[in-house]
Amino acid sequence: MTTSPSSSSTSGDEPARPLPSGATYVEALQDTALCFRGTDLAGAEVRADALGRPRAISGNFASVFSVTVADGTRYAIKCFTREAPEQATRYRAVGAHLAGLDDDWTVGFDYLDQGILVAGVRHPVLRMEWVEAVNLLRWLDGHVDDPRAVAAMAERFGRLVDRLAAAGVGHGDLQHGNLLVTADGSLKLVDYDGMYVPALAGLPAAETGHRNYQSPDRTAADFGPEVDRFSSWVIYLSLVAFATDPALWRQLRDEDAEHLVLAEPDFADPAGSFRLATLTGHPDARLRGLAERFQDVLLHHRAAPPPLEPLSGVELSAGVEHRGDAVAAPGLPSWLSERLRPHVPAPPPRVRFSRRGPVLAAVTWALAVLLPFGVPAAVIVDEAIAIADVSAVLAWAAATAAGYRRQPQRAEARAARDERKRLGDARLAAADEAARLDREARSIAAATEVAKAQQERRRRDLRHRHDERLRAHQRAVKQELDRIDRERQAATTRMRLEEQRLLVRRQKARLRAELGKFRLAVAGVEGVGPRQLANLQAVGIRTAADFVGVRYEPDGLDRVAIFVLVDGRGVTAAGVGEVSAVLIDQWRERLTAEIEADRPTALSSVEQQALMARHAADRARLDAEHQRVLADAETAIRDLRATLRAEQVALADEMKSANTVTARTRVDHERAAAEADVRLERAERAEAEGVTRADAFRRITYRRYLRFLLTGRS
Repeated sequence: MTTSPSSSSTSGDEPARPLPSGATYVEALQDTALCFRGTDLAGAEVRADALGRPRAISGNFASVFSVTVADGTRYAIKCFTREAPEQATRYRAVGAHLAGLDDDWTVGFDYLDQGILVAGVRHPVLRMEWVEAVNLLRWLDGHVDDPRAVAAMAERFGRLVDRLAAAGVGHGDLQHGNLLVTADGSLKLVDYDGMYVPALAGLPAAETGHRNYQSPDRTAADFGPEVDRFSSWVIYLSLVAFATDPALWRQLRDEDAEHLVLAEPDFADPAGSFRLATLTGHPDARLRGLAERFQDVLLHHRAAPPPLEPLSGVELSAGVEHRGDAVAAPGLPSWLSERLRPHVPAPPPRVRFSRRGPVLAAVTWALAVLLPFGVPAAVIVDEAIAIADVSAVLAWAAATAAGYRRQPQRAEARAARDERKRLGDARLAAADEAARLDREARSIAAATEVAKAQQERRRRDLRHRHDERLRAHQRAVKQELDRIDRERQAATTRMRLEEQRLLVRRQKARLRAELGKFRLAVAGVEGVGPRQLANLQAVGIRTAADFVGVRYEPDGLDRVAIFVLVDGRGVTAAGVGEVSAVLIDQWRERLTAEIEADRPTALSSVEQQALMARHAADRARLDAEHQRVLADAETAIRDLRATLRAEQVALADEMKSANTVTARTRVDHERAAAEADVRLERAERAEAEGVTRADAFRRITYRRYLRFLLTGRS
């Protein structure tokens, strides 16, 4: 596999054509003999998923499949789902440039313009060398607790950045997913979609990279050999941070986070970044200085960052031997490098007495020989001899004691034993300090949990207070709106009643007008002659409209008919008896029924408009009041929300400050605990060495000295 363009590439880019979807490629790859017909990939075996279908690794622009050909060679086949501008031109330029490099970070590829047949149409694919490796994030997940390995990785990444710059290459999307770590620890770069090489100068970037590794100011116009500067800072700072303090991996990252230490929010707001504050406030001066340099990049040079500045004066992995994944590097904090260095002291030789005075040795021999005879003689012969014996023994004891004290080994032994005691006391003190820090760590962890619970409770209380204020406001608004609705209903009811009254009045007026057209004189009512008509006219009854009914009052054995006029007065007409009155009243009722059958059921438009006009003011007042209540309610809700946001921001700032202090306290304490553990290990090692050294003087005692005087051996 070479990095040059495939011979199947055309001389120029073909016109843009729609590309298949990832699912369509999956369908096509179920028959590789067909979709790769005419290429050396025909009949290849595709890695399948649990359902037996081709397994795709999907991205924004393509789906990648693992394919193994007949001779066992494995490739990564990249099938494009979206075509980048000048795609073939870019890959040919990248392939030609990389072919001239002799760097181990490159991965061979061929751009096959007619690489795959899908639904009868040929589409381009990228055939890439398969690399057995894991991405940087997964590698760190398995090695973050091995600071030497991570330190060596930081150095290798720094060298990779230097080689890219020297080659005039910009990857364009440096991030954990495109940095692969092989079994021997070497770095490979994959995904060359957005790569810059000198032949592409003047073109815009095909992509702007992973947001958690790129400057927020980056645009497609930022496409040149310096395109990787920002992401290089991000990755290198992260590797140095994890090498210096592995605890940062769990402190500053969520479990499934798609970033290393820092992410897009930290780049956008460096002043408010908790993670950046943790790094710039770290006890390790080297890490703190590097973080402060990157902070300056974020604050002042985000759009045009300077080249990466690897740590000067510190060789992260100088003299480290690499065995597989077991990478070691002494470029660590002193407390950690000393902890990691094996220390197995060789036991010192046994110390013996070396200087034996001949006179004192002879006296010792003489006393040893004569004393058994002198004591019985002193008891049997003379008391003076006993006194002489005792004096001789005392003199000898004083002489041997003085000789013992003059022995150089005796002073060395005493010093070694004193040192052993001192080191034992130091170990006990270190153990007490480590135990104290361990108790403090548990206390800090408990306090942190309490603080988290309190913060969560304060957040809930803040939200609860807001909800209570909002509900109280909503209740007040509802009461106002209900009042306005009641007034509206009352106004509507009044208008409907007035409308009904007006309608009844209109109906009555029409009825009277129509009844007035029917004269009693021409009605032909049976039994009503001229004399009765004249009498009726005399009391004001000429038409059906002049009376509204008839009532009857008893008059002896008869009943008198009393006509009820429109104004409510009752009148009688001479000669009009009960029978005639009934017939006249029936005539009027019959006419009324006929007229009412066609009575108006609504006001006229003029009357309706006049009615609406009389009630318009009330309606307008209530509408305006309704709108005012709604507007006031909206304003109050905005104010409540603004108050909530202000309180949340204030609480967040307070919590952020508290969390920053807590994080720094935790980091400082963990560092102190780690250093205490190191001091304890040193003390234990020193005590063991002191015991070993003191044990070398085990034979340097007064009793052994007497034996040495007698035998010459100790």
